[in-house]
Amino acid sequence: LILFLFVHENKAKPNEQPKREKFWKRFSSLDKHLKLYLLVAFIFTLGNSSNSFLLMRATDMGFSSTNAILLYFAYNVTAAILSIPFGKLSDKIGKKKLLVSGYIVFALVYIGFAFCPNQGTMIGIFVLYGIYTAMVAGVERAFIAEIAPPDLKGTMLGLHSTVVGIALLPASVIAGLLWDGIGAFASFLFGGSLSLIAAIVLAFGLKKKKI
Repeated sequence: LILFLFVHENKAKPNEQPKREKFWKRFSSLDKHLKLYLLVAFIFTLGNSSNSFLLMRATDMGFSSTNAILLYFAYNVTAAILSIPFGKLSDKIGKKKLLVSGYIVFALVYIGFAFCPNQGTMIGIFVLYGIYTAMVAGVERAFIAEIAPPDLKGTMLGLHSTVVGIALLPASVIAGLLWDGIGAFASFLFGGSLSLIAAIVLAFGLKKKKI
């Protein structure tokens, strides 16, 4: 907070301030790629249940509560170490390609959680989950900022967060119902399937624009 005192924002002069409109008045005229990606984000998030399910799966595999938390620690460390390298990679190859790859990695992670045979494999899956997070977490928002209209970047970032937030609650409810009704594997297969669908839509639905 103290450091904010030393940050100065460039403010436009009164006669230079652009006229702002409510974004929903212009929603129909927004780039179709932007609207499609908001749909992709919703589909993907609907299968991205709470990480608590991952820890529950680890304990089902015989990990103690303490060791399950250590797995989650390994996931976070992996994500933290690789976030900047993957961010640089997205600048080189394009954010869409990295997002598609990240969604595919997520699908592999969830399929791994569904059919994990032993504890050693489970450790590797948590590390792979950290790789997915490094590939996607920051790049999603950068992608939105890149394809949004210049005067609506902040609004579209907020709308993206809203779409993700709306999908998060039913994602965990559905995962819980599948877990109790069919089994743990069903929850992860559902999430992995939606992630693959999101990857396919993103890969082929936005193919006409270089992003």
